[in-house]
Amino acid sequence: MKSQVLLWLAWLGTVPALGQGQIAFGNRIPVAGIDAPVFDVDCVTRLEGAAYLAQVYAGLAPDSLRPVGIIQPFRTGTAAGYIHGIVITVEALHGTVVYTQLRAWEARAGSSFEAAVAAGGKYGWSNIVPIVAVAPPGTPRDPIGLQSFCLVPEPGPGALLALGGGLWLLAARRETAESRRS
Repeated sequence: MKSQVLLWLAWLGTVPALGQGQIAFGNRIPVAGIDAPVFDVDCVTRLEGAAYLAQVYAGLAPDSLRPVGIIQPFRTGTAAGYIHGIVITVEALHGTVVYTQLRAWEARAGSSFEAAVAAGGKYGWSNIVPIVAVAPPGTPRDPIGLQSFCLVPEPGPGALLALGGGLWLLAARRETAESRRS
């Protein structure tokens, strides 16, 4: 038994201790001056209800963002374009800057942002916003500087095939015209 306890303690020493901090995230937080609704591809219509989903991505560097928190639908009615504000636990020590981004997509295209992009659905993302992580039970910081964004349509395989075929025909025509001149 004593040797098992020593082995367990030795194993604990090899496990890196990851700190856990918290951040707050929402795209409408009036007291913080945040009002960043998300729009459809027309940049006028606010995303509404379960037809569109959003998730926060975060990382310790702007180029290492990964999904955190929950996937959630957009609010409806006068709150369309907004998600519910949430507190997210992140793997960062108190005082560490965490880079965050809001990503949105059409739900019928996939259950995750990556799936929707791969399926050719509409998707979009916000600017990257740094937030300083706070140790619980401190008050989590908000994404000050978050900006609105619009979804972009991803061309489907048919559109890409047509584009490629069009470029091929254009190149073939140019080659034929040049050979006639020679």
